[in-house]
Amino acid sequence: MATVAKKENKVERVKRERDALDCFDDLLTYARNGFAGIPEDDLDVRLRWYGLYTQRPAEEGYFMLRIKIPNGTLRPQQLETIGQLSVRYAQDTADATTRQDIQLHYVRIEDVPAIFSALDEVGLTTSGACGDITRNVTGCPLAGIDRAEFIDAEPLVEKVHQHFLNNREFSNLPRKFKITISGCSLYCTGHEINDIGLVALRRPSGEVAFDLWVGGGLGAKERFADRLGIHLTPDEVVEVCHHLCGIFRDHGNRDSRARARLKFLLAEWGPARFREELERRVGHKLTDGDAPHVPASSNSAHIGIHAQKQTGLYYVGAATTRGQLSGQGLIALAALMRKHGASRVRLTTTQNLTVLDVPESECQALASALTKLDLHVAPSVFRTGTLACTGKRFCKLAVTETKDRASELIAHLEETLPEFNAPFRISVTGCPNSCAHYQVCDVGFVGDHITTPEGKREAYRVYLGGHLGDDYVFGRELDRKVPADEIKYYVERLARSYLERRANSTEAFPAFIARHSAQELEVLA
Repeated sequence: MATVAKKENKVERVKRERDALDCFDDLLTYARNGFAGIPEDDLDVRLRWYGLYTQRPAEEGYFMLRIKIPNGTLRPQQLETIGQLSVRYAQDTADATTRQDIQLHYVRIEDVPAIFSALDEVGLTTSGACGDITRNVTGCPLAGIDRAEFIDAEPLVEKVHQHFLNNREFSNLPRKFKITISGCSLYCTGHEINDIGLVALRRPSGEVAFDLWVGGGLGAKERFADRLGIHLTPDEVVEVCHHLCGIFRDHGNRDSRARARLKFLLAEWGPARFREELERRVGHKLTDGDAPHVPASSNSAHIGIHAQKQTGLYYVGAATTRGQLSGQGLIALAALMRKHGASRVRLTTTQNLTVLDVPESECQALASALTKLDLHVAPSVFRTGTLACTGKRFCKLAVTETKDRASELIAHLEETLPEFNAPFRISVTGCPNSCAHYQVCDVGFVGDHITTPEGKREAYRVYLGGHLGDDYVFGRELDRKVPADEIKYYVERLARSYLERRANSTEAFPAFIARHSAQELEVLA
C-alpha cells in the first residue's frame, strides 16, 4: 500500500485520481483534437508515463518524446525506424541520453499514434520512459561479447524491463526509479548513482553473483548508493528488484517532490533497516557477500575497434558529439550496419555507441564510414568524455544552452591541446537536475547566471574532481561562476595546469584535484 501524502501536491493528486497508464486512449483522442484540447493534468503529468514532455517554447505545442531502449540495444530495423520517424515527425532530431534512450524533439500530438504504431511494429516502446515509474533499465554495452565479463547480463536487463513494463502495481511511485544491471568487469554503468545497482562478481566458490547497491542518485541533492552486503544469484534478481521497488512505493516520501527519491529513504532508514525490510518481504535471509573490487576506470567509454569473445567478430565503439544524432544519421548508420555485416548497435551511458558483431575484414571500412557520419572511432579524449544535457533550447528546466557550448568546448580543446591523452570527462548541464552527471565528472558545469552592468548573462557553476569507480567521489563545488562563452578557455587553462603540476605522468585528474585546497582550486585556472 503506497504512502499517503500529508499535504497532497498536484502530482500526487493527479496520480491518485487516475493511473497515468490509463490515459493511452485519451492520448489518441488528443491526437485527433489537437494540442489545445489536452487537459492540464494530462499535459503536465500523465503524458509523461508515455515518454511525452512539453518542450520549450511551450506556446508552440511541441513535445519531446523519449524512447526506451533496454541495455541500449538496437537492431538495424529498429535504428532505421527511429531515424525515419525523426525525419518525418521530429525535424530530423535525435539525442542519445545517459540512460541509453533516444529522445526526439518537435513531436506534434497529432503524430503520436503513428509514431507509437511504428515503434510497436519493431518491438520498441515509450511506456515508462518518463514519469514516476521504473525508467529504462541500463546495462553494459559489451554484454555478451566482452572476454572479461563475469556474465552476459542483458537477458536479466530484459527480464527486469518486462517485469515492470506497463505493470500497474508499480505505476504510481513517489518519483522516478532507475535500475542498472551489469556483468561487466569495469563496472561501467554507474551503479553508484542508481536507485538499484547490480554489479556482477565471482564469489570464492567460483559462482557468479550480483552485488546489490541501493539508494544512489544525483540531482540537486546527490547521494551515492549504499551496499547492502548482499550477493544475489541471477535467478533472484527479478524478485529482489520487485520488492525493492515495492519498498520505495510504500515508504517513499510523497509530501515533498524534492525529497521523494529512494536516496532520501535510505538516508532516513540506513542500510541495515532497509535490508531487514527487504528480507522480510522476500521471506528469507539473503546471502551475505563482500564488496567487489571496482577498478579505476574514469573513462571506460568502450571506444575503438576491439575483438569480441566470438571468434572473428569485433565491436567498433564510436564517440558522438555531445550525444546529438539525427534521423538521417540513424538511417545511414543502419545501412552501414547491413553493408558491413553488423547485427546490433548499443548506446552507452556516456552518450556514445558501439556497433557489434562486425567481421574483422569489415572493421576499417566501417570505421571510415562512421567518421563521415560524425561518429569518431579514434576521437580525442575530449570528444569521448564530454556529456551534455538537452539544454534550454528544448528543456523548460534548463537555464543555459548546453549542446552548442559543449561542441565549442570540444573543438577548442582539440585545437589547443591536440596531444592531451589523459582520461578526462566533462559535463555541460543546464540545471541542477544532473541529466549529464556533473557531480561525477572531472569537470562539471551547471547552468546559472551572473549579473553584469549589461544585465543577466549565462554562466556556469563549476565542480571539479568527481568520478565513479575506485574511491568514487563527488566533485568539489567552487565559489566562482564562469561566463558561458568562457568555459572553453577555463577548461584549457585547467588542463594545462594539470599537465604542468601533476605529481607524475600517471596521476589522474581527480587525484590531482583532491590534493589541492579549496582556495587553491579557485585560482587553479
